Amino acid sequence: HDRSASKGLMTVHPQHSFLFRHVGTDSDPQQRRRQAMLGCAPAHSLFEIVETKVKRKPGVDAPRSIADYDLPSLDQVRAELRARVSSGVEVELI
Repeated sequence: HDRSASKGLMTVHPQHSFLFRHVGTDSDPQQRRRQAMLGCAPAHSLFEIVETKVKRKPGVDAPRSIADYDLPSLDQVRAELRARVSSGVEVELI
């Protein structure tokens, strides 16, 4: 269960979670840590990547549960997500 300005009130489904880790790109480890703290990609661009993978089922106007969405298998999207994220960002599918 999570509450934040960017996501509002939400619950995370444990079988379809996307974890984006900002790791930096610099060759100097100290500078790379600074980059990672600031973030290596804007949140909206990472949300857009996920948004293209999760769709409402046909005929569902107002989803009320996870069952109202067509969710891809994690194996289907793993390579594509990793190819689309910015350098300095790692993605894990949980």
